[in-house]
Amino acid sequence: MKTVLYTRVLIWTPIIFIGYFISAQIGFKIAFLNSQVSPVWPPEGVGLASLLLLGPIALPGIYLGATLANFFNNPHIQTAFIIGIGNTLSSYVNYRIIKRVAEKTDPIYSTKNLIYFLSIGTIPGSFISTVLGVTSLWYWDFLSTELYFNVFFTWFSGEMLGFLIVAPLLYVWFHPKAKLKLELHKQVELLLWIILVYVSGTIAFSDEWPLLFLPIPFVIVTSIRFRQFGATLATVVLAFTAVTLTIDGKGVFARRDESGLSINDSLIFLDAFLFCISGIAYFLVTATRERERAQQASLNSLQVLNELKEKANEELEKKVLERTAVIEEQRVEIEKQLDMAKRIQESLFPQKEIFPEGVEILFKNIPMMKVGGDLYDIVWRPEKQELGVFICDVSGHGIPAALLSALVKTSLDKWKEDPSDLKENLESIRTQIIPNLREHFVTASLLHLHTDSGSLTFARAGHFPLFIIRKSGALVSLKPMGRIITPIFAILAEEERFQLETGDLIVMLTDGLTEAREPESLQMFGEERLLHLIRDMRGLPLKEIRDQVFQSVIQISGGITAIQDDLTFGLIRYTGSVDEKVKVGS
Repeated sequence: MKTVLYTRVLIWTPIIFIGYFISAQIGFKIAFLNSQVSPVWPPEGVGLASLLLLGPIALPGIYLGATLANFFNNPHIQTAFIIGIGNTLSSYVNYRIIKRVAEKTDPIYSTKNLIYFLSIGTIPGSFISTVLGVTSLWYWDFLSTELYFNVFFTWFSGEMLGFLIVAPLLYVWFHPKAKLKLELHKQVELLLWIILVYVSGTIAFSDEWPLLFLPIPFVIVTSIRFRQFGATLATVVLAFTAVTLTIDGKGVFARRDESGLSINDSLIFLDAFLFCISGIAYFLVTATRERERAQQASLNSLQVLNELKEKANEELEKKVLERTAVIEEQRVEIEKQLDMAKRIQESLFPQKEIFPEGVEILFKNIPMMKVGGDLYDIVWRPEKQELGVFICDVSGHGIPAALLSALVKTSLDKWKEDPSDLKENLESIRTQIIPNLREHFVTASLLHLHTDSGSLTFARAGHFPLFIIRKSGALVSLKPMGRIITPIFAILAEEERFQLETGDLIVMLTDGLTEAREPESLQMFGEERLLHLIRDMRGLPLKEIRDQVFQSVIQISGGITAIQDDLTFGLIRYTGSVDEKVKVGS
C-alpha cells in the first residue's frame, strides 16, 4: 500500500505543480500591487479540485506550485514561503470541511452541497490565505499600512472566486466518472452558447452599452442545457471577460477616484457580481440534478413495488391452495367432531342467570355451522353497579373459528376482574391471542355501564359501532377509533362516553345479521334496514324484538340452513331502576 501511495505522489506532484504554476501566471497577469494581488486567483481552484479528485496526495504539488510561482513572480523568499503555506492551507482546510459536511465531494451535486460549498467550503480557507499573504507583504514593506485592508478585501474576494469558479470547472471536467458525452451537433451548440456568453459579457462590460443583465439569460440557458458542464464553463468565460474589461477601466464596476481608476474598489464590486451569477447558475444545476435523481428513484421504487406485489400475490395464491387442500382432507373428520365442539362452545357463553339492576339485557347466538366464531360475555358487579359486555367476531367459520373464539374466551380474565378500562383490556386480549391468530383476525367491542347513573363507555377493535335507539326513536352511533385485532399492528383503540336516559335501547351485533343475502338477488339485509326494524319495535319486550329480527334475517337468507355467517344479536334497555329482570341466554 505504501509503495502504491508513493508512486501516486511521484506521478501527480509534477502534474499538479505544472497546472498550479500555469494558473498562477494567469492570475498574475491581472494582478496589481507588485503583481501579487489578483482579483481572481485561479490556482486556489486548481488546489481544491486536485484535493477533491485525488485526496491529500495532491498537497506536495500544491505547495511547490504556490511557493515557486510566488517566488518566480516576486523573488523574495520569505513572502513566497509564507504565501505558499497560506495557499496550501486554504485549499486543504476547505477540502476537509467539504469532505466532512457534504454528502459527496462534488460541489454542485445537490442544493445542500452547494450551500456548504458557497459558505463554509470557501470562506475559511480564503480567510487563512488572505491573512498570511497580506500580512507577509505588509511586514516586508511590499504593502503600506494605509492600503492593508483594501488589499485584504481584494485578496480575500480573489481567493473566494478562485474556489467558486475555477474549482467546480476543474472538478466537473476532469472527474473520471463525469465525462461529457455529446454528439457533434451538441458540441457545436455548447460552443455557440459559450460564444454568446462571451459576446454578451463584452457588451455588458463596455462603456458604449453597459447592459449588465445581458449575459444572465445566456448563462442560465447554458446551465440548463448542459448541466454542470455548461454552468462551470459559462461562469469561467464570463468571469474572465468581466475581470479583464474592468481592469481596463470599462463597465459599470470600474470605480474612479482622484488618482484615476480604483482597481481595488472596482474588483470588490465585480467579485460580488460574479459570486451572484455563478451562484444562480450552480443552483439551477443542482435543482435539475436533484429532480432527475428523484424521478429515477421513483422509477426504481415503482419497479421494486411491482416485483414485491407479484411476489406477494404468488405467496397468497400458494397459501390459499395449501389451505384448501388441508381443509378438504380434514372435512370428514371435522364433521364427526362438530357435535362435540358444539357442546364445548356452548359452554363459552354465559351459563347462569344474570339480573343487572337498572337494565334489561338479552343476547342470542346462532352459528352458521354447528360451531362458529362469534362470542359474547357479560360481567355484572352489583357492589359497584357496573355492567360489562364483550362481543367479538373471529374471521372464518366452523371449527377453526370456534377454536379461536375459545382462545379469546381464555383471554378475558383481566377484563372480568376490572371491566372499566376498555382500552387496556382490548390490548390485553390482543397480546394473549395474536400468537395463534396467523391468517385470522378478530373484531371486538367492549361496553361498560354504570347502571345507577346511566354513564356508558364504549370501545371497539374494528367492530360495529354501538347503536343506541333513544326512547323518542332517534338513532345515536358511537364510533370510537380502533383497528381490528391482528398480529400486524396495534389496535390504537379510543374510548367514547355517552349518558343514557331511561328507555334508551342499546343494540350490539355481528356482521352475520347485516350481511345476510337473498339467494337470488344477493341483496343484503343491511344495517339501515336492521336498525329501522328495531326502531319500529323499540317499545316491545326484548324477546319479541330479538325473535322478530332473527326471523327476518333467516327468512331473507332462505332458511336456517342457508345462513352464510354466524349470527349474534344483543339488546340492552336502560330502565334507570330495578323494575324488570330478564334472563340472559340463547
